[in-house]
Amino acid sequence: MEKQATRVAYGKTLAALGEEKMFFVLDADLSGSTNTKTFGDKFPERFFNCGIAEGNMMSVAAGMAAAGVPVFASSFAMFATGRAFEQIRNSIGYPRLNVK
Repeated sequence: MEKQATRVAYGKTLAALGEEKMFFVLDADLSGSTNTKTFGDKFPERFFNCGIAEGNMMSVAAGMAAAGVPVFASSFAMFATGRAFEQIRNSIGYPRLNVK
């Protein structure tokens, strides 16, 4: 098995899972770095670039998940948690929504 960066495996895995399961992928303007671009190229109707606005991205993810569709919200860990802590805690965590 060939070694590959975790982010490359993440992008390939999302694209492969997208063939079997219905979910959305959100990104905070880092799709080239997080490799969610792989999913976005394959399923553009289920991929959303939320721009450099991690808090807003988490709120969008919460809304989509509340409507019943699983969501993968992707960004660098520091930005995803550091800038969006309250949205994650209040809008995703407390209601236990299906956001990864």
